[in-house]
Amino acid sequence: MSDPSILPIRPDLRAFFTHCEGLLSKVLQPDHAPFSQDELQMICYYVNELAKIADAQRLHSNGKPAMR
Repeated sequence: MSDPSILPIRPDLRAFFTHCEGLLSKVLQPDHAPFSQDELQMICYYVNELAKIADAQRLHSNGKPAMR
């Protein structure tokens, strides 16, 4: 991904990306506990909802279905 510090990103999204980066780095550590079933369900829910919004906005902006 591009360096987000040079992109015009809204503060709430910048905070979201920072938290995501932190989580991604933590789960790669060998002593990280696996996610619980509830945590996995919440992760999947929010990832899917954000993906739907992103796909809809891409479709709206260029008139073509979003590639996955």
